[in-house]
Amino acid sequence: MLVLLHQLSQRKQLAPFISGTNGHVVMGGVLAGLQCGRVYADRLQAPASALIWAQNEMFYLIGSSDNDQFNRRVREVLVQELLPEALDAGEGMLNLEVYPEPGSDWSPVLHHMFNGRLREGLRVPFQFNLAKYEKWLERSTGSLFVPSEYHLHVIDRATIEVDRNGIIQKEILKFWHSVDDFIQYGAGTCMVHQGKVVATCISVFVSGTHHETGIHTYDPIHRGKGLATAMASTYIQLVLEKGGTPHWTTEDFRHDSIVIAGKLGFEQGRAYPVNYMPIQELLDCK
Repeated sequence: MLVLLHQLSQRKQLAPFISGTNGHVVMGGVLAGLQCGRVYADRLQAPASALIWAQNEMFYLIGSSDNDQFNRRVREVLVQELLPEALDAGEGMLNLEVYPEPGSDWSPVLHHMFNGRLREGLRVPFQFNLAKYEKWLERSTGSLFVPSEYHLHVIDRATIEVDRNGIIQKEILKFWHSVDDFIQYGAGTCMVHQGKVVATCISVFVSGTHHETGIHTYDPIHRGKGLATAMASTYIQLVLEKGGTPHWTTEDFRHDSIVIAGKLGFEQGRAYPVNYMPIQELLDCK
């Protein structure tokens, strides 16, 4: 059986499954209804297994893997509904993390579910260290600059309104249900070049006081100029002013992201596995 959990009271039952996991901020934002996604479980009350889709980010399988009927329905829902929807929205890759309950093993289930086609990569989590960030900020205040043709802005309603290409709003709505929700609960900065937004740094998922960071420079010609570091530093200050804690997670091959996180006081944790494969490849072999 596979049921869609619409109500927050139903979704809250899954909180113990995600507590302490690397994906707790992302999954928590979806469970709370702040960020876009879908939540399925094997039953409405006292669920043992669940599928969480955090749109434009990750799929999660959590709980018991010893649930044959649920596992069969997960594949059907992925192939028939969720992955075509993700593909239409511009997601080209299925990314999947698993968080089993003690004694469960999702590996053979995934091998069968995806016909042995899943690849495995590594994600790198970071934990924010305020003291390290403040020391870096003291050392860098005088030297933290970007070329004069770039202008750093805090993302607020006024900034969104003058973004004539709608880049900021589009980035926000990839993750959030509304701009209003983002303004109330999230934080963000952007970089403007010749009147156009060329980079953003925003809270992509928020769970309680925890903010998962999403940073994006849209054209390679604007990279390597210190924009990401400048945006992220101001973003961190905004999160702290809200009483929040910034989080940073990236793939092990994104070396620039790892370096920037280290600069800004984030301490690198142990890399953990993520499964992935092209969505179209999976749909073609269904």
